Amino acid sequence: MSSAEKEPADNAVAFIAQAAAVSPPAPEPGPATAPPAAAVEPSKSSPAVAAQDGAAAEGGPPDTGDAAMLEARREAETQRNAERDREIVEEFQYLLEKSQQLFSGLSDLPEIGSKYWQPHFQRTFEVYTKLWKFQSQHRVLLEKAEHYGLKRWEVGEIASKIGQLYYRYYLRTSETNYLQEAFVFYDAIRERNYFTGEQEVKNSALMIKKLRYYARFIVVCLQMNNTMMMLQLLEEVKSLIDVYATTFNPVDKMEWSLVVKEMALFMQAVCSPVPTDDSGMPLPVSYRLVPRRRARADRAESRFRLQEAVVVGNRPTQIKFSELTLDMYYVLQMLEREPSVNVASTTSTPAAIAESTPTAAAETGSAGASEAARSPEMPESATSSVALAQERAANAEGAAPHNPDTARPDSAATGESKDRARERADGEQERAVRRPNPHKYVLYQPSVSQVQVYLANAFREVGDQGCVLLYLSSDGQRADAGDGAAAAAAQYGFIGGISTARRTTGEASQDRSTEQLINTVHPADLVPFTRKPLFLIVESESSLAYKDMPNLFGQPQLSLLSPTQYPVATGSGSMYTFFLHSPAVAFCVLAQIGTMPAAKWAGVERMFGDLEDAAWELLAALPATGAGRFLSDDFLRQIVVRHVLCCVVLGLHVEFTRPEHLPQASPELFAGLAQAPALVRGVRDIAEFCAAAECFRMAEPSRPPSPVQTPPSSQHLADVTAT
Repeated sequence: MSSAEKEPADNAVAFIAQAAAVSPPAPEPGPATAPPAAAVEPSKSSPAVAAQDGAAAEGGPPDTGDAAMLEARREAETQRNAERDREIVEEFQYLLEKSQQLFSGLSDLPEIGSKYWQPHFQRTFEVYTKLWKFQSQHRVLLEKAEHYGLKRWEVGEIASKIGQLYYRYYLRTSETNYLQEAFVFYDAIRERNYFTGEQEVKNSALMIKKLRYYARFIVVCLQMNNTMMMLQLLEEVKSLIDVYATTFNPVDKMEWSLVVKEMALFMQAVCSPVPTDDSGMPLPVSYRLVPRRRARADRAESRFRLQEAVVVGNRPTQIKFSELTLDMYYVLQMLEREPSVNVASTTSTPAAIAESTPTAAAETGSAGASEAARSPEMPESATSSVALAQERAANAEGAAPHNPDTARPDSAATGESKDRARERADGEQERAVRRPNPHKYVLYQPSVSQVQVYLANAFREVGDQGCVLLYLSSDGQRADAGDGAAAAAAQYGFIGGISTARRTTGEASQDRSTEQLINTVHPADLVPFTRKPLFLIVESESSLAYKDMPNLFGQPQLSLLSPTQYPVATGSGSMYTFFLHSPAVAFCVLAQIGTMPAAKWAGVERMFGDLEDAAWELLAALPATGAGRFLSDDFLRQIVVRHVLCCVVLGLHVEFTRPEHLPQASPELFAGLAQAPALVRGVRDIAEFCAAAECFRMAEPSRPPSPVQTPPSSQHLADVTAT
């Protein structure tokens, strides 16, 4: 496969700078734009011109035959130019129509089975590559009213479709580099005012396009945790809705107002738990995975990793946005790594982000696409940070965009050798390929059959050295203990569980208990999927229903179960899931800490990092067999470590005094770790550091010592794992 076929995403974004400029660039010479040889002005050395010049020099009248010949040539050249212009317009119309057809087909693609939807995405990337390059090369001609009359908002719509294409591909592949590319395109559209003009106050369709663009941009910023940009966009979209409602008085103005309200509530729920500094700005928090240290040598050899994840959310009363509840949002964040290059954080101003659009898109798009969409091969040194910096500098100076296919960084100019830059880029790319994000299915209010279908597909896709993670966040259902169908089903393991979206059978005589029994994911429903390693997280009032789920096939199996009751209410999602998401922020919520100096916050994060390291050192005693195999994966190890810390913190909190207030695990491998002196002392040190000692039990109770005061031995853990 040629390089052009291998990297459609790279080609699409490589030409964003050419069309994004306020003044479009002149067409580049090449096979696609070079005029025919006959269209060139006749040479001065031609016989006809020589005769005419000679006649003029001698003062005699020109030959009427030669003048007629020249006029005929001019007319022929004009006709050829007109024909060429017509062909350019027709080619643009064809590419535009083809791209719209392929883009519309994305919604009809199945969500399961990558071999069915990846070819369509690749064709769509290729067509948008050609379309963007073609319109940038012929922008001057296409903007003329007598040819096509290309408007600026139409160019913005093409760029918006490319941003949507990247975001949809991120949802399919779970690669955060594509999410970053969507942000880059959307931000460039905003900075260059593609959808701004006098026409927007006269055209309701254009206003709707702009409102939808803002809604998509806010979703991308939410996924990237770009709080400042979200707040700016929210204010802008509120003003747009006011203009839209005042100018057109549309029937859907209330719907857009509800969308903005939903956005604001969700953003408030996400941002409010994070402490603010003295100036009122939210303190920086990293939600995605950033490994702090390598695993032990005996685990480094293992290739066991999390490959598939199914995230189920069915909390009707929980704040949501775009079919994403708070619990689901937290889980998606903790199942992803930070992007290789974070444009939102490395560029301090919107203008700098806009200037970096072409190169950043080429860099991160190619790095992710080559791994997730086509092949594990990575691009050459054109994606190195040196080439990126050089191209950004060229764009900032107004020069022509850097061509990574023909140019190479100058070691003398950059102060870094080519070999060293290539070695560093190859190292980063190798780590990205070796440790990708798990693929995720996100299900909001699904039925039981939908949960089984997606779980079965994840089960089919996982390899021999992989496992499946199932996250369930829903209201609980407990089977009735009385007579009837529920009591009979309980004998076979259908004892209740998390509820799903109700699917009525149309029978009026069906009683309520039978309906609940049908629309519940029971532990017995998950037993067939334990033929491969299964990592289960349950956030529900009935989480203990999954505690004794049988392990019939001898595969690694671990269930982390949330508390069934919370004595402390929070408006930011479920406490247990929030703790797995960010222990430091969850601790501040429990301790009711709203403000903190930035330097102190850095100390809190450092102390929690050290506490996670200490918990991992204790967990390292687990053998790399049975449930201990899950600790070989970065994501699962972090989840288990934070589960242990959650047990320690909640166990010391003065409000969490009953067994149902604490999380549990099955098999119970971490009971001793919750009382480990090193972890207990670390939590108390953090409480004292944050001046929140009144919220925790800071002294040992006057009672006989617990039989488990130290972490269990390796032999004991091995015996528990074997059982």
